[in-house]
Amino acid sequence: MPYSSLLKARLRHCALAALAIGAMAAPAAARAGDLRAGAGRVQITSPASIFPYKVPREHDFVGIHDDVFARALVLDNGKTRTAIVSIEVTQVPEPHDLVADVARAAGTSPDHVMVVATHTHTVPLVFYHGEVNNPAQPAEMARVRAGAVEAVRLAVHALAPARFSHGRGTAQVNVNNGEEAGTPGVFNPAASSDKSLDVVRLTDLAGHPLAVLVNYASHGEVMFRSVTRDGGYEVTGDLPGAVSHMLESLPGGAPVALYLPGAEGDQLPLFKSLQPAVGGMPGTDEGAGGWALLDVQSRRLTQATLAALASLPAGDDSASIKVSAVTAMCPGQHIEVEHPGGRVLGVHDTAPVAIPVAVLRINDLVIAGVGADLASNIGQAIKAASPAVQTTVVSMLAGAVGYVLNDKAYEKPGHGAMGSPIKPGCAPTVLPATVAAAAQ
Repeated sequence: MPYSSLLKARLRHCALAALAIGAMAAPAAARAGDLRAGAGRVQITSPASIFPYKVPREHDFVGIHDDVFARALVLDNGKTRTAIVSIEVTQVPEPHDLVADVARAAGTSPDHVMVVATHTHTVPLVFYHGEVNNPAQPAEMARVRAGAVEAVRLAVHALAPARFSHGRGTAQVNVNNGEEAGTPGVFNPAASSDKSLDVVRLTDLAGHPLAVLVNYASHGEVMFRSVTRDGGYEVTGDLPGAVSHMLESLPGGAPVALYLPGAEGDQLPLFKSLQPAVGGMPGTDEGAGGWALLDVQSRRLTQATLAALASLPAGDDSASIKVSAVTAMCPGQHIEVEHPGGRVLGVHDTAPVAIPVAVLRINDLVIAGVGADLASNIGQAIKAASPAVQTTVVSMLAGAVGYVLNDKAYEKPGHGAMGSPIKPGCAPTVLPATVAAAAQ
């Protein structure tokens, strides 16, 4: 069954429903360690009444193709409680207030919470950059926050003895977007692209799945700006949402599947519905045909995830949990660009930029969240510098500052480098050192 039919059959009835997943009762003979886990999922899809949703200089959002969600995982070892929240939006809206509300719901401090956006682009808030560009926008932001908070509440309510395991596979679903070569938008398979697929699984003591985390480096934009119905865009969770849904629907997955975007600042899906004009070839929009592209790539990534999960051991029922919230400081700059045309007019120094970093260490796993649209090779450098057996790099942490790219991307600056608030020569060194120090 194609992805669109599967979603409509299984999700359309959910209308603002919530699902809490708790541990099933373990057999009396099972020994519980100190680890408890709970997971929750809440639908945050916009109501039909907001459509058409208009934003400047874009086609309207005209409806919903598939529902979008906020998902939460709460872990507690009796000494430390932490929450990981994944929201199917482009970036976390009003991050300070949202993180504070999530922390209160989790019963922990804001620096023990990791809230990330899946970086899905085909949702109404994709064009939100701090300004109100639609009268319905404040209500949409409130819906996102309420959904994230409720997902955490459900996860806390579900806390029960659990086992934890993690591992790494590979998947062939992403490609460098050309930033390193100065040809953004033109795929560059010769440039850096991390194919690592990291997975984390939580089960009850009897081995029944509670939640999974999947981490992969790709923008969620198979369907970005593709006109699929009535002259406009349709809301979709895109690649992250489709993978989460499939994992939640299939044996071998789990009732709650949190997608955590890897270092994807210069990574795109292999195939997009909307293709630019390149090298004399005209651009094209596959329109509704693009849903097949989404289905194929989602299935490929889901299959790779299931294979990685199947190789995991039963896991530990005890966990050492350490959480650190720090910042990485880099000199700031602003590249002045001519509009239209894109010619660089000048480069101006700005105040130093504080990049949020959250480091969660669970036994020999480090989950490193970075508040940036982070380049693949910086993510790989963070992994290499970390003292942990496995380090999973997560981008688009709440408070993300924008693109943070490798120095090479500034040599022929494209969309990402020209939009970055960071000077070259800092992030590729400072971010790995910051994570490594916090992960000790």
